[in-house]
Amino acid sequence: GEERDRAQPLTHDAGDDREVPLLDEFHQARNVARIGRPLNLNSPKGFNEKLQWLKLYDRNPLYTKLVDKAEVKPWVAERIGWEHVLPTLGVWDSFDDIDFGALPERFVLKCTHDSGGLAICRDLSTFDMAAARRKIERSLANNYFWSGREWPYKDVRPRIIAEEYLDPAGEQVGLTDYKVMCFGGQARCEFTCTGRADGK
Repeated sequence: GEERDRAQPLTHDAGDDREVPLLDEFHQARNVARIGRPLNLNSPKGFNEKLQWLKLYDRNPLYTKLVDKAEVKPWVAERIGWEHVLPTLGVWDSFDDIDFGALPERFVLKCTHDSGGLAICRDLSTFDMAAARRKIERSLANNYFWSGREWPYKDVRPRIIAEEYLDPAGEQVGLTDYKVMCFGGQARCEFTCTGRADGK
């Protein structure tokens, strides 16, 4: 069917219902371990319960595109313009496919399907290629769905994407990350992350 391009109400649309009981058991056990009480997924009230409900039942096929770092770019550009999308330097299936000679002196390698699978090159002449290969190949082999049972990641094709290295201050201090959380289509909360270059 066509991709649903809008937020949908909380209605049951789990696709293959055979896996839902197993995922429900996973989320229930993790919630008890972390928060100390089971989830009320029949009538979710709190933010956490609604998030877990969405993981189980909201199977909008558009989400698989939205969590893919390469596939999401045209979708975003269609709505707000390519000038707001970080340019892609290349996309590859394996580390051996990367033509480093065609890349600039500074760039970032990321896996398209996970979080944290990246290698930052600030100077190609001193770039630790072996360490980058180990990290990227380890991430490529990881199906990010299994860590938190978030359905959108289940069928994302693992690839490598190279993007421009951003350093607007020119001091290699890392980027300022602004996070805006929306509820019911309205921005309700924002927080700012800094100091990530120092592992904070």
